Amino acid sequence: MLKRIDDAIPPLTITRRFAAPPALLFDAWLDPKAVGRWLFRTPTGQSAHVEIDARVGGGFAIHEQRGEILATHFGEYVEIERPSRLVFTLGLQRECSSTRIAIDIRPDGVGSLLTLTHHMTTEAAAKSFAIRAGWAGILEGLARETGEADAPHRLILLRKFAAPRALVFKCLTEPQHMMRWLCPARFQVLFAENDLRIGGKWRSGMRSPEGDDFIHHGEYLEIDAPARLVMTHQWERNHLEPKALTTLEMELVEQNGETEMTFVQSGLATAESAASHSNGWTGAFDYLAELARELATSDH
Repeated sequence: MLKRIDDAIPPLTITRRFAAPPALLFDAWLDPKAVGRWLFRTPTGQSAHVEIDARVGGGFAIHEQRGEILATHFGEYVEIERPSRLVFTLGLQRECSSTRIAIDIRPDGVGSLLTLTHHMTTEAAAKSFAIRAGWAGILEGLARETGEADAPHRLILLRKFAAPRALVFKCLTEPQHMMRWLCPARFQVLFAENDLRIGGKWRSGMRSPEGDDFIHHGEYLEIDAPARLVMTHQWERNHLEPKALTTLEMELVEQNGETEMTFVQSGLATAESAASHSNGWTGAFDYLAELARELATSDH
């Protein structure tokens, strides 16, 4: 069953240049071994199973083990015109595709220009920021799969907090609250300071259970309280990670008194770095969830 796509909703479109020629890009979408390495992959997930029946009317099934969760993606091929166009449906259940994806590829010098168009349902449109970030990360994976070894990695985390988004935003941006959560599990925040304005700086330090100190800092790029926060991130002291500059984006959506946060860290140099940051931020957001729940039930 295909859920109704709302034609009144503008489709989500992403365009990206690739060093690879069109045929190589196109084939990477239909080769099961290649697909298992890049399509819908997450930093800490493991490809479990990929099935592809590459014909019009044929379908695909892509499974990835994410901890105890088996993430699934299913679809049916609607158009296959090698090497220029691929159209397929997409859903999380085998009998229920919810959206339609079109991939258009054309030569661009010695490389290619790929345009991805995602035709969405009303439900999907409400999560357009997370979907756009997800496709951007997927296309970075396609770039690496087709020969761009230095293409960056992107980390995307989705979290729900039992608190209004104005309160969650305060926890993200006020130093006295940052002291309670801005560190991985079992770490301790040593200090947190910031100048909450466009171009303002933030800086924080933490200590590991082994007694090692780490310091990170950055600059605020966008502030749209209480809906959106964008800032840079860089390690000032960290013997385990390179000091590469990355970008953090946090978008908050409130529903029924709870807040859904989409967190995106882009510009990570390696899969290992993305996995390390995934573990670190997961622990930090566990602390944030505890803090937000506590403040929501108090006078804060």
